[in-house]
Amino acid sequence: MKYATVTRARNEERLIEKTLKALKAQTISPSQIIVVDDGSSDRTGEIAAKYADTLIRLNDRGYSVAGKPELAEVCNEGFRRVKKDMDYVLMCDADHILQRDYFETIVKKMIMNPRVVVASGRAKGEPYFEDHPRGSGRVVDAGFWRKVNGLTYPVVWGWEDWICFKALQQGYETRSFPDVVTVLQRPTRLGKARLWGKAMYALGYDWKYALGRCVLTYLKDPKAGLNMLRGWLVHQGVDRCEFADWVNQMQKKQFWNRVRTIIRRGGRR
Repeated sequence: MKYATVTRARNEERLIEKTLKALKAQTISPSQIIVVDDGSSDRTGEIAAKYADTLIRLNDRGYSVAGKPELAEVCNEGFRRVKKDMDYVLMCDADHILQRDYFETIVKKMIMNPRVVVASGRAKGEPYFEDHPRGSGRVVDAGFWRKVNGLTYPVVWGWEDWICFKALQQGYETRSFPDVVTVLQRPTRLGKARLWGKAMYALGYDWKYALGRCVLTYLKDPKAGLNMLRGWLVHQGVDRCEFADWVNQMQKKQFWNRVRTIIRRGGRR
């Protein structure tokens, strides 16, 4: 069983070493560690070079593309270097520490249910749903991904969730396993909430889903919740994904089941 890891990083000299050490120490060692240094001005590239099999250094564009479609192209620079004999691809952000048996545990669960082609654990302290893998820590069946889009993301709003919805549309399954808990070196930043709102529009979110996500975010951070709503409502220049209508219809059917799940848990977990 072979897999490649892809880590994107921009000015992460404080955090990236712990992340890469954890990848190196996996009980099933990665066959290929790829790091994309997105124009860092600090020692990110220098540190990554000690651990990466492939280090890609991009020019500094002068601004961060976090949360934007351009970030898909940054990641794609790494995916293009994945060797053709890899069975899986594991994505891991520069601030994410995975426990030693993370990949082994996730893949065993995927093998038990071959319909699952995209999966992850969950991050401690973050909300999750069992059918929605998080971006960092995501393990994707490389064969499936090659067939649907040549092992790259489309450069669109909502690109990170594109692979999950594409899998569901084709009759596969996606999973976030709540018993596999990972640690983030810093909490997820809600400053990108407006951009997440744009992504929800592009992906075709049903209005009840979109509004519910904005409300749940508002309860945690009022400013972020309002920004998310603003991004969803104000979306000039944002094109809808090719399966947006399908996502909309799927969410309409699933909405009340999702509400019952939240009520049963006493909140989103």
